Amino acid sequence: MNQTIERVAVITGGSLGIGEAISTQLLNLGWRVHILARRASSYVHSDHYGCCTHDVDVRDLDAIKEAAEAVASSSGHVDALVLCAGVGYPTPLTSASRVQYDELFDTNVAGAIFSTQVFAPLLRDGEAVITFVSSIAGRRGFSDWSLYCASKHALEGFAASMRDELRPRRIRVTSVQPGSVDTPSYDHLQPEEKREFMDPVSIAELTVTAIQLPPQACVETLFVNNAVGDL
Repeated sequence: MNQTIERVAVITGGSLGIGEAISTQLLNLGWRVHILARRASSYVHSDHYGCCTHDVDVRDLDAIKEAAEAVASSSGHVDALVLCAGVGYPTPLTSASRVQYDELFDTNVAGAIFSTQVFAPLLRDGEAVITFVSSIAGRRGFSDWSLYCASKHALEGFAASMRDELRPRRIRVTSVQPGSVDTPSYDHLQPEEKREFMDPVSIAELTVTAIQLPPQACVETLFVNNAVGDL
């Protein structure tokens, strides 16, 4: 008798914003979801039977490796690696600092690169998908957001390279590029300032649809802008 193989997802930054919405939707679809985040245990559904939380800062390579060992021990494989962990804020040229550069690039770029490196051996050949949750800032430049845009452009370059490098293993790579989304990063704004922002649940629905496509199909780039244009 054939046994159904459990579908396993690893989601960095999976406790807040778009990552939280993706985690919740995959849990509701019956996936085993491993959440890696600085405060992973704060995830609203952390008590769900299919949820495993790992307190990880993606800037800490040893912590990523420790989480991967735990995933390998408990689940044995990974079907979806979703790289959501990120940070963003304006950095006008006149005030941009090396500290800001290091935080943005260590989180948005190095965090994604080395999470991919560490978890790649666990990805199932011919089945798995890697999803980079990037940004419209990986497609365009925006005044006063130069360091953030640079980090997301770097992430897009890495995603494109992984798409080619992992193609022999039939591992699909998707880059999700949303416009402005109502996430905790914008909690400082008033509600009227976010009226045209997208709901993270909507971005998660599209992302999960791409993740669950049959292995013969791959959404390489998923660009979703705000209806009113760039915000």
